[in-house]
Amino acid sequence: MYYELGGYVLFFLAFFIIVYVFLPSEKQVEEFKQSLPGGHLDNKKNRIFEENAFVRLTYPFTLMFGAKVSRMKIPEKYIQILVRRIESAGYPYGFTPQEYIGFTSMLSILVTLFAAFFNYSLTGSANPVFLLLAFLFGNVFPYFFLANQSDMRKIAIYKDLPYKLDVLTMAVEAGMDFLSSIRRMVERDTTDSPLIEEFFQFLQEVRMGKTKRDALNDMARRADVESLNSVVSAIVQAEKMGTPVAQVLKVQAESLRIMRSQKAEKAAGEASVKIMFPLVFILFCTILILFGGIIVKWTRGELF
Repeated sequence: MYYELGGYVLFFLAFFIIVYVFLPSEKQVEEFKQSLPGGHLDNKKNRIFEENAFVRLTYPFTLMFGAKVSRMKIPEKYIQILVRRIESAGYPYGFTPQEYIGFTSMLSILVTLFAAFFNYSLTGSANPVFLLLAFLFGNVFPYFFLANQSDMRKIAIYKDLPYKLDVLTMAVEAGMDFLSSIRRMVERDTTDSPLIEEFFQFLQEVRMGKTKRDALNDMARRADVESLNSVVSAIVQAEKMGTPVAQVLKVQAESLRIMRSQKAEKAAGEASVKIMFPLVFILFCTILILFGGIIVKWTRGELF
């Protein structure tokens, strides 16, 4: 037993030595930290640190792995996919793609160590297959979480968009310009809506000198919601052609409501077809439970 325990200690010691050699120097970490964007992302990261102790305590390790990732030759295609997913998810934890990959690497190591401790406590040994599965889970789960956050955020923006367009329409019709209407809506809103967060970032970009058209297109690209893309395209076209924005906003809000009604009717029409297989399966199970004993006796010739 002592030899086995010593073997595990030596294994984890070698593991930590490899990790230490793999990690970047303090200078590289500091350079990577200085290269990170500030502004909206930095504010969000600080807010997450105040709310989530785990992210705050593990962030130095996230920085170390992120610095190493930034020096690796990762295919640009993969980075762009991750960038789009992080943007549509609303930048969870305020991380950049390199930081998120570093966070995933750090989490996979923690999950593997915890799995080794748990497995050894129960069985007195560490199953390599179990540790490998734990390592893979620690690597894969953050990306599933990111995809889920992205989908949930898109749904929230899609549902909230008509109501926010109504608010903007009333403000513009009352005599305010488009930017002032968005600013007033963002300041007065208390729903913590992802759409309000996107409008807030839009205002920040405009304050930093970006044109309204470019800021709107960037907002539509980040959110990656088809209905928001249509609204942004209509607003940009209205600004270009001189059409009243209030009229465009009202038409877009009404068309979104019609579209949602049509999708609801389509889903209701498809529900009867989709539920057919579960109903048949449940009916078959019910028959099997009620008449299973009789069927077995009949096949054995013991019914009469």
